[in-house]
Order: sequence, then C-alpha cells, then structure tokens
Amino acid sequence: MKKKMMLAIVVMLLTGSLFMSDTTFAAWTQAKGHSYHQLSLSYYVTDEIFTTVRSTFDVVKEIDTINGIGGTERENQDKFESYTISYYGEYGITDILTIFASVPWKRVTSMDDKDVPTGIGDIDLGLRYNLTKNLFGSGLLMSVQGTVKIPEAYSYGYYKTNQNLGTGQYDTTLAVLLGKGFSKGYAWLNVGYMYRFENNEFDPLIFRPSDQVKILIGGGYPILPPLSLRGFVNWTTSVGNASVSRELIGSSFLKVDKGYLEEHVLIKSELALEPNFLNIWVDLALDLNPKKQIVLSYSRDVAGKDYSLGETFILAFVYKY
Repeated sequence: MKKKMMLAIVVMLLTGSLFMSDTTFAAWTQAKGHSYHQLSLSYYVTDEIFTTVRSTFDVVKEIDTINGIGGTERENQDKFESYTISYYGEYGITDILTIFASVPWKRVTSMDDKDVPTGIGDIDLGLRYNLTKNLFGSGLLMSVQGTVKIPEAYSYGYYKTNQNLGTGQYDTTLAVLLGKGFSKGYAWLNVGYMYRFENNEFDPLIFRPSDQVKILIGGGYPILPPLSLRGFVNWTTSVGNASVSRELIGSSFLKVDKGYLEEHVLIKSELALEPNFLNIWVDLALDLNPKKQIVLSYSRDVAGKDYSLGETFILAFVYKY
C-alpha cells in the first residue's frame, strides 16, 4: 500500500503540465480581445518508477543506500492511471499581454486501491508579455511568462496513506520564450525556472520539492491544408535544493543512533523531490474551419531519475475567437 501511495505522489508531482496545451509553452500572445479555448480528454498510465527504495527492506540496506552504496534501481509497480478532463484558455488583454489558465478535473486510480480521488487538481494561472517581435533584427519574437500553480481546489491527504489530486504546495515559474515563423511552419524555445514552496499541510511534517530548470523546444509544420504536425521536447532537471523537516524524518521508518538525518535520501526519492526527466510530445491537428480544431496527442517519458516513466493519450477540441 505504501509503495502505491509513493508512486501516486511521483505521478501527481510531475504530470500536471502534460495536460496543458502546447501553446502554453509558445512565445506568441493573443491579439487584444481574442481568445483560445481548449478542452482536453487525457489518459496517463505508468507501471515503472526509478527509485532508491528496495523491494525488501532491512536496516543495513537502508543505511547503505543513504551513504551512497547500492545506487538507484528501477522497480515495477502496480499500474497507475490518471484520467483528466482539462480546460485551457488564453485571452488577449492587449496585443502584447495575454492571460492564460488551466483547470484540470482528474480521476486517479491504481490497482487494488480503494482510494480513488476525483475532482479538480492543481490550477495554473499565468501571464505572457511580448517584449519584441524582431529581436536584434533577427526576426525572432521574444516574450516573458510567469505562471503560478494553485493547490486550493482539493483537500490534501497525508502522503503515506492517501492518493491526491495535486502536489499540495504552490509553485511559481518564470520563463523566457523565443518564437519564429517561417514560410511554412514555426519553431519556439522556452527556458524557465520553477520555484517550489514547502508543503506544510501536515506541519511539522514538512517537505519542499527541489526547484527545477526547464528547457522546452518545439514547433509545428503544415502537412496538408487541414492537417498540421506539432511537437516538442521537454527536458527538466532539479537544482538539488529539496529539503525535509526533522519531524518528517523522525516519523519515517528509519531512525539511527546518530540522530536525525537532514539529508535523507530515501525520503527524497520516495516523494520524488529531486526528479530529472526527458519527455517528448507529438500532436496531429485537424482544422475544421478557421475557428475550430481537433487535436490528437501522444506524450512519452523517455528517461528519468526519481521519476515515473509513463505515456499520455489526449483528444482535444479547440475553439479560437
């Protein structure tokens, strides 16, 4: 049961952004008074996690792992599934300032678990500001973007016994975005830094995920007049500043005679507080008319440390106004 909870924590910590439109990462802003609306139906599944946690425990192995002896193993886990209906929208406040939001409704399950949380997960709100449409005469469009993740739409349950609809703590991301259009197609680059706050829902059992550096590169190309192929690669690395409270360490399964361990590797691994991963995303967009679009998407995690490797299937309906 405990491993299932940890796997759920890993997934919920790291997959929220997968259900947002790829326009979230692009550099362009909406024209004043214009908007973009996307309703997505998503299915995420995984049964693998990279972890330092062993399939059988004893004190010697746990202490060896903390001291760096033994390394990281990949373990198969019970299948974890997440079903999501999400709304993503953008609105042009001015020609150079766009507000956007993402609101997901989720159902999270894993095999043999009776606890199946359902409801609204982490909400994302952001602003994108266009700095220039022709950076140094290169034809590059440049914008800055700020995003806040809000975990207030659900009740956060104790992480060892409950699956949750989100991470339970706030995050903020600041990113610089570049974009360029060509005679056919376009390309963009997104470089951002995510600052992660503490989860103190069960104070004094407090943990803080590591801040993250995110680099995404993508683009789109028209195949035929109604069809476009789009995609991006997402590389995320932790900066290594995760922390857990002494009380959280003291409540864990491991205690040693030397006292509390402020750098408790097993806790950080179980909670996925310092993940590194590489994700690829591919879209096929069908234009029904200038305002309506259907998008089929596939996303795959191809590498990761302290990160579950899964895949996502998405059907999205887009309306542009």
